[in-house]
Amino acid sequence: MNETLIVERGFNGPRLSGNGGYVGGLLARRFAPDSAVEVTFRAPIPLERPLALHRSNGSLQLRDGETLICEARAGSVDHLSPPPAPSDWTDVMQREHDGGSFEDSDFHYCIVCGRGRAVGDGLRVLGTSGPDTGRSLSCYVPHAAHADGDGRIRREFVWGTLDCPGAWAVQDPDDWRPALTGRMTARIIDPPRVGERCAVVGWKLGAEGRKLYSGTALYTESGRLCALGHCTWILLRD
Repeated sequence: MNETLIVERGFNGPRLSGNGGYVGGLLARRFAPDSAVEVTFRAPIPLERPLALHRSNGSLQLRDGETLICEARAGSVDHLSPPPAPSDWTDVMQREHDGGSFEDSDFHYCIVCGRGRAVGDGLRVLGTSGPDTGRSLSCYVPHAAHADGDGRIRREFVWGTLDCPGAWAVQDPDDWRPALTGRMTARIIDPPRVGERCAVVGWKLGAEGRKLYSGTALYTESGRLCALGHCTWILLRD
């Protein structure tokens, strides 16, 4: 395989590196678009330069020269038991006003959760922790700028929606050190359509030192389950 991938500026999580969910989705689309895929992140994702794609021992690797950035393998989300779809959509859509990453955050311009991104530019998956401990709730309205020719949101963007809401579910409200995506497994079931109001429900699965584990589920307002994700988060040291 002799192929390169460029993560353009604007598809960032932290300001100077690529968003894990989006880039994981790019790899998953190439590796096994109709199956659950596990992507492990080994190094920050460089922006705006060619990165090499390699197939090796049942994986798809993304490399920057000799540096392994991330790799995709077959995965599973069958162990996940997501909470039900929310029923109070007034509460869901309130997250558009209350949620997301604000100006004083390292992720204010994140492609997924940044409030600094305009409608049609960022995904604007805007959420908060709660309403219960170990949970998060986010709103998301799919935009045509992120859709394929059939009006469905492209898979890499669906992967993105499953990313940041997991961090809000697992982080201690008294410890908001940045948490970076270490590993993400996702399965796309039925991508949402442009304009369908959606919610992302996040829930805590556990913790082990600086590793935090979350599940995320993307639902439409009708209650259709669109995608499931499982993330391992790495809390940065003080």
